[in-house]
Amino acid sequence: MDAPAPTIGFIGLGAIGAPMARRIREAGYKLVVHDVSEPALHRFAGSARLARSAREVADHAEIVMVCLASLPAHDDVILGADGIVAGSAARICAVTSTTGPALVTKMESGLAGKGIAVVDAPMTGGRIRAAAGTLTVMLSGPDDAVTEVEPILRCYSSRVVRFGEVAGRAQVMKLVNNVMSAVNFAIAAEALVFGAKAGLDPEAMLEVINNGTGKNDASLTVIPQNVLTRRFDFGSPMAVILKDMGAAIAEADRLGAPVAMTRAVAAMFERAIADGIPAQADQTELVRDLERVAGIAVARTR
Repeated sequence: MDAPAPTIGFIGLGAIGAPMARRIREAGYKLVVHDVSEPALHRFAGSARLARSAREVADHAEIVMVCLASLPAHDDVILGADGIVAGSAARICAVTSTTGPALVTKMESGLAGKGIAVVDAPMTGGRIRAAAGTLTVMLSGPDDAVTEVEPILRCYSSRVVRFGEVAGRAQVMKLVNNVMSAVNFAIAAEALVFGAKAGLDPEAMLEVINNGTGKNDASLTVIPQNVLTRRFDFGSPMAVILKDMGAAIAEADRLGAPVAMTRAVAAMFERAIADGIPAQADQTELVRDLERVAGIAVARTR
């Protein structure tokens, strides 16, 4: 007879975490959830057990998923006095956030004494793909734990790519992805403002770029949907972009890998914040700083 499905804990019910948790619940798993935001937590009333702390989640769930934005929050939630480490039921902690490898290694060391395995499982795709269940997950960690967690990850993903048994390697892959995404956006924004300053129509520029060799995800989707519309609502705050790029630079420095372009783009975001754009503003508002310097606005024309 098959063993009963494990109860799943989910901590961090933000713009991406909430749809991930919903998809796990819709797949039939029993769910225990926690978030410091009362409104975010109570959106799960009636569909999941609401926990008042990470420890309470880990007292009732065998596998605990963590999806948090800030690095300090991971210390409190995972290793704090009222954290996962103090729970009585948790066997596996799956880190789905972007933390960088050093923090995952720290979590692994801190949880080992309690017999809790760490699975490194960051994802990419954003809030729309989280809701659709089509995220891409990068996965590394102890083989037995990874195998047990993978069916849960597939509740909200269409692709899972394994990177071996060393927890932290999936984080490096996520940093590689995020660096490429940020650099692609920054160069697309810079080039668009440059062309607009020269008098070129923004949508005509995109027609050429997206049918030529210059296209990237930013020119194909982010610029037309979130910049030319002036919505600036892609979903990633500038502070988060800088956190990820900082983690990538630190790891590259540790490895002795050159990341000159990553440093240059991080400096662009830092300058935009220094110039007055809030750190919590959407990353696409980098365009506003470029526009300010150029004295030109880029908007839809058709």
